[in-house]
Amino acid sequence: MAALLALPRADATVGAAPNAALTVKGTAFRVALRDGKTLLSPDLVGVVLEAMDDAGQPLTIRIDGVRLDASAPGGDIWLHSLSTRDRVTGEWRELCGPAPDGTVAGFPLAGRWTSDGRHLQDARAFSITCASGAIGKCVRFGYRPWAEVGGRPLWHYHQACVRLLRADYGGDGTAHTRDGTLIDLYDEIGIQRPDVAARGLSFEAAWGPNGAVCVRRTRISDLLTIETLAAKYPRVANGPDCSEMTSALLWNRS
Repeated sequence: MAALLALPRADATVGAAPNAALTVKGTAFRVALRDGKTLLSPDLVGVVLEAMDDAGQPLTIRIDGVRLDASAPGGDIWLHSLSTRDRVTGEWRELCGPAPDGTVAGFPLAGRWTSDGRHLQDARAFSITCASGAIGKCVRFGYRPWAEVGGRPLWHYHQACVRLLRADYGGDGTAHTRDGTLIDLYDEIGIQRPDVAARGLSFEAAWGPNGAVCVRRTRISDLLTIETLAAKYPRVANGPDCSEMTSALLWNRS
């Protein structure tokens, strides 16, 4: 996402800020001014960004508030209250819908995403993700792509988590799930553990950054049967041999 920073003036008008370099660190905006001063997201409440949406259309975003996410593992997730201006009415409205826990917020994330769902490292690009989306959920689950746990970079764990949430078995960006579907995801590095209280769930698949490593059963057979999966993605082993014992980054039940 390319964005032009605009800073609010005392007279409440908005003026361009050509002397500012806008980047993203973690989930925070970072603005380096030519006078040597650095501003982070908490300093940018009221700032307006001129950006583009996924369809390449102009998108005006205003930062209305910034707070730390007290529920996120790691404690360094900055939640941004964001609004966007309607191109027809000019009115401001919430950019993001509510996450499962009721959080209405978003945040920036460095890098760029391809049409097949790959997250590429690119210091010149960033996207704004909502806490209600798969990318934002995975960050809040603790899979922070800029961080490490026990010396292990979490970049690929975050990518695997996004594939998992979307049921993107083939790693081509095609989702095979529905909003509100209950899943339990876990790993072996201690970020997410199996929920022993989650009754009625059974093992679904093992996951890596390129999609499913193997699939025991599809999440929603009405959307994709195991037979169609095998025909569409022959590289993905499936059946009873797929289990938590399969080498992977993440596993899930559904």
